[in-house]
Amino acid sequence: MRWDFGKVYKDIRQSKELTQEEICGDMLARSTLARIESGQVIPKFDTFIFLLQQINMSLEEFEYICNVYQPSERQKLLNIANNNLSITDNTELLSLKQQCQEYLQTHHDIPIQQLLDRLTVTIHVREFGGESKDTTFQETTQKIWHYLEKQNTWYQNDFKLLLTILYHFPLETLKTITPKILTNLVKYTDLYNIKPLQLTLLTNLASIYLDNHQTKECETFSLEALKLAKELKRYDFLGIAQVRLGICRDDNSLIDKGMSLLHLTEEEKIFEALEKEVAKHRQI
Repeated sequence: MRWDFGKVYKDIRQSKELTQEEICGDMLARSTLARIESGQVIPKFDTFIFLLQQINMSLEEFEYICNVYQPSERQKLLNIANNNLSITDNTELLSLKQQCQEYLQTHHDIPIQQLLDRLTVTIHVREFGGESKDTTFQETTQKIWHYLEKQNTWYQNDFKLLLTILYHFPLETLKTITPKILTNLVKYTDLYNIKPLQLTLLTNLASIYLDNHQTKECETFSLEALKLAKELKRYDFLGIAQVRLGICRDDNSLIDKGMSLLHLTEEEKIFEALEKEVAKHRQI
């Protein structure tokens, strides 16, 4: 990681053929930018954000460049998690868990510790189911909830933690916290990169309420998931939402429409799981 980020900024600015005067305009003294680029001063946060905006670059991209066009060790762990936590095979998750444990031996890093907790719960549920009495599993689940419970506001990473333990809440507890989930999600309506996470939350809430025969709530969440799935062009989630709406409304044509979509998009594992879900609720 290059810590001479003033020099990195200067290199980027010059490669874009922008002068210091063009960057600063009337918002910042040119002499201030000169001192930043020469490493004499560290810019305030708002100044640095302004400078990045002037070269049309995100903080994430700038950090990536400072790391010589490579993700940092920490970012690699987060990237692997984002790509693999939805995969049903535990092999890569077990490898990631070990990498997190090794990283934490030499770093104090709350988000990576929380990622490790998510992995511990996810791997255990996939291997043994959600009703396990394993002490480590129970303690980790409680640890995540105690962390979330005390917060008035939930942020993007908090939703990821919540997703990990969502299925472990008793129905009455879930009903109590559902308004808080929705209130916090509304705040992120215009943040595009959180929408896939919102979609997963809505879909999982619909699933839990359906499992508990709460068809009104399931229909509400499935409708919201359907709208968002269309916006994001996520046809796997669209098919799931159509099937669940069909179950709630006792509409076989809607169920068939969703199942056909999942079959066409070759989402065979989801297709098989929803076949069982449909059969289960048709028997009730």
